[in-house]
Amino acid sequence: MTKHGNKTNKILLILLIGLTISMVAQPSLAYQSATRGLELWWTVVTPALLPFFFISELLMEMNISRYLSYAMSPLMRPLFNLPGCAALAVALGFCSGFPSGASITASLRRKNEITRAEGERMICFTNNAGPLYISVAVAGGLLHCPKAAIILAIVHYGGNLLIGILLGLGARKRKRSERQKEIVSAPAAASESIGNHDIGRILKAAVSRAAANIITIGCLMIFFSVISGNISALNLPGTPQIQAFFQGFWEMSLGINVLADSSLSLQQIIPVAAAILGFGGISVQMQVLAMVGDTDIRIFPYLACRIGHAVFSYLAATLLCSWISLPVSAITITTGEINFFLSSLQLCCGALAILAGISLVLIAIRPLYLYHHKS
Repeated sequence: MTKHGNKTNKILLILLIGLTISMVAQPSLAYQSATRGLELWWTVVTPALLPFFFISELLMEMNISRYLSYAMSPLMRPLFNLPGCAALAVALGFCSGFPSGASITASLRRKNEITRAEGERMICFTNNAGPLYISVAVAGGLLHCPKAAIILAIVHYGGNLLIGILLGLGARKRKRSERQKEIVSAPAAASESIGNHDIGRILKAAVSRAAANIITIGCLMIFFSVISGNISALNLPGTPQIQAFFQGFWEMSLGINVLADSSLSLQQIIPVAAAILGFGGISVQMQVLAMVGDTDIRIFPYLACRIGHAVFSYLAATLLCSWISLPVSAITITTGEINFFLSSLQLCCGALAILAGISLVLIAIRPLYLYHHKS
């Protein structure tokens, strides 16, 4: 083991001992913090992520990546310099939230359908805060401003897409191609059939991996909820922005909550909230690390991109706040505003569903078309 590794282990050991002492000294605080993390995981995260985890694992077990690799390469190669199978991680990573993109990326790497370098680039931009989290939890529940969701979504998703494109351009400059040949086995896969025995095996494997992933996330959320609870009890000095950054460094929801409870204007709150969402917090980053822990994908490029995304988000949100008129402070949303915003969200989800359906139809009929064309 290297000297750097020994030093890291010693620091981690000291931190864990300190956390244990604080838990023993203040058991009620530790219990309340753990209960809060457990409730957040069970009532919010599990219903939001478990269906996406199950669907993605089911699709992976059914080898949908073979079809995607063949059908989506004309889109994924020019944009991100990635194989077509990465489209599943991009789509679910942007629609479901942390850490779905990392979970799918790890599955693709275990199946050896992407290289390590491609996997490292994928996790850098396919792990996002979910649209419902940004719109309902942050903009509606904490900031009470529907327009804030527009700014946060543009900055958050636009920044991650920009990261994906820039990383793809950088990979092209370093090498002409990271892969010597593309997987084009969709016509052969189209002739495969799935029997009753295979369906049972596929369902069992998908359920087991989805459940393992969601339980891992729950354990990490409870652990970091206890850490953030002990930090909150210290009542550290500083401006609300500094306190929010410090809390958001560990858990982004707590950092944004500090901003919402402050007396700052929305023009001051939204850029800091965007930066916290861009960074994600150590809790989310450890969730991503847990998803790719059994692969050779390195986490350091992801951490560097999170820092860059936080800086970009702060600057871009500051610019957008100067262009979009906002209330002076957080206000109560009227029923009409809520209905309008939810209707807009439903239309966006419907459009995504239609697009996904069209893509699946094209993927299904393309092998048949090529077979007919060859014959």
